[in-house]
Amino acid sequence: MRAAVAALALLAAACLVSAQEPVQVPGYNCPATCLPPKCKCASYGIPGGLTPGEVPQFVVLTNDDAITVTTKPVIMDITKSAYNPQGCAIPATWFVSQNYTDYHLVQEVYMANHEIASHTLHHVADPDLLQIVGMKLWLNQTAHVPLEKIRGFRAPFLMHTPEQRKILQENGFTYDSSIPEPFPTATSPDESNRLWPYTMDNGLPQRCDLGTGPCSVNETLPGLWEVPMWDVQNDAGVVLTNMDPQGNIAEAYKREFDRSYNGNKAPVGVYIHAAWLMDPTRAAEMKEFINYALGHENTWFVTMSELIDWVKKPVDATKYRKLREKWGCEAPTDMWFASGSFCESVACVNGNFTDTTCSCTCIAEYVPTQAGWCADPTTGACTIPKVWNDANKAFECPAQAQRSPEQDTGAEAVQSPWVDPAAANCGHPLQDFSGLGMSGTQDNSALYTQALRAVDGLCDTCASATDARGNYFTVVLPAAMSITSIQLTVGEDIWDGFIFVGDSSSDNGMTNPACAMNLSLEKKKQLSVECSGQGKYVTLASAGNITLCDIYIQGYELAPSYPPPAGAAAGPPPAIGETPTGAGVGGATADALVDQLLGGGGGSFATTSDEEGSAIDHSRVGMDGVQADPHAGDGAQQLIDLANAELAAINSALGIKN
Repeated sequence: MRAAVAALALLAAACLVSAQEPVQVPGYNCPATCLPPKCKCASYGIPGGLTPGEVPQFVVLTNDDAITVTTKPVIMDITKSAYNPQGCAIPATWFVSQNYTDYHLVQEVYMANHEIASHTLHHVADPDLLQIVGMKLWLNQTAHVPLEKIRGFRAPFLMHTPEQRKILQENGFTYDSSIPEPFPTATSPDESNRLWPYTMDNGLPQRCDLGTGPCSVNETLPGLWEVPMWDVQNDAGVVLTNMDPQGNIAEAYKREFDRSYNGNKAPVGVYIHAAWLMDPTRAAEMKEFINYALGHENTWFVTMSELIDWVKKPVDATKYRKLREKWGCEAPTDMWFASGSFCESVACVNGNFTDTTCSCTCIAEYVPTQAGWCADPTTGACTIPKVWNDANKAFECPAQAQRSPEQDTGAEAVQSPWVDPAAANCGHPLQDFSGLGMSGTQDNSALYTQALRAVDGLCDTCASATDARGNYFTVVLPAAMSITSIQLTVGEDIWDGFIFVGDSSSDNGMTNPACAMNLSLEKKKQLSVECSGQGKYVTLASAGNITLCDIYIQGYELAPSYPPPAGAAAGPPPAIGETPTGAGVGGATADALVDQLLGGGGGSFATTSDEEGSAIDHSRVGMDGVQADPHAGDGAQQLIDLANAELAAINSALGIKN
């Protein structure tokens, strides 16, 4: 009997190991060395070797588009009325576009422990660098969401491209969530075994021909995660949608939840637009589903980033609950406010909300010659009209609403630190770039935030790379340049620096020709290195630490190049420029350094796309009254017909009959 039990145990262990194997997709090869937290093979096996009974069941709730006075209450009403097992209100992930977004409301959402992510500036199809990264910077500079906390992206209309993902990887994003994931496919073989989030170090194995954009197993983007958009499918497996399902949404999401909860515990995705949820019936059905899900043991609603954090370091449900209880429900303390503290904005009605005082400035409140409005002392809104004082011959606020222009609300809230940056002090304009990268063990978002310290024009802020295996710092220029000089300031001495320049995006730019070798860089001493390299990738590398306080690249933009005619002889490689020390060192030294650094982690960089276009909004199909454009209804039937044709094509490809 004992032998039989032991044999069964061994068989179970073998099955568990097998279940964690990478998905079997032609051309997708994920080595055994791809291990969390930096790398994760695409698999429908449960992370960490946990059994279904041990793993928490995660649900991710997301909302796309603007945060406005209309959309914010819809989502917050849903999340504030439900609680995770540790007693905190459930969070959502908001993919935000700038159009119509009120940055005060972004702050309120963030302070409620929700996640803020990019959905481009203007909700355009095939967005370029400006649209993707511009929204990240707007959220940071205008709404003051910490840069390292803006980790995610979703493509408008769900029209994802390889160019978009390259921009994400180059500019400090941790994850994308734009690729639909139906079953049955090689990555999600059935309803009980759905794909878990994975990194793109070894390509994208998903069936993108079933979705809304291209991808390839040859598309390698180290460090960038994909959180699949799990489709909603009926009892027969027919794909219904991945966002804003029609019909009884409680039943639709209950079905998806049961499939995961009774299967491999893959996360359940609830992807919505707030406008779609304004319907009272849908809102009630959403609450019904949320209560149903939370009624199951070890179920957690989490943000996309919280989900990825667990996949990086999986723990069983018991340990996870203890961790979440330890973290508590406190509001973040890393957001800056003009007033010095957080306070919820007020719908001022007849005035404007002012950041510095956290109060409404009412129309003509302090102008004695004009009628106007006064602040209600209870609500703070400008709803009390001024009255005429015949004795003073002036319009004044009633006694209960009088205040001085300098009066503050005295709102109590979370204090957050802020350092007002001084003017650039490195003696040159800010460095222009389209991407940054550096070695390190943190995720892309944190590393990008660190890397910005080397291009902020301040010589007393530094980016620090301290990987024991060797380090690099790469600047991706907006266009290929003929480099003339590179100005560097380091925070600690470098005795073996190398600079690589070229157009290759692989291996962090270190396969490009070396334009300077064996550099000796003295700390806090500004040094200009002559360099005659050409390209858009400029990489400083060293076998030791790199503390880079400033880098400024000078040269001129090259004319667009075209492939040479067939049979044309290749031109000579760029000449190695003079360096302060170590000039004339042979290429073998550079090769040895590259060999050392290639094992040091990091990723490949790639070019960005400047193209934009129009496309069907696959994220809104079947929604009535969602589009604010008054002409949006003109093509509604055509949109629905096209969407139905797409769903039919997907189901046909899956071998499912409607």
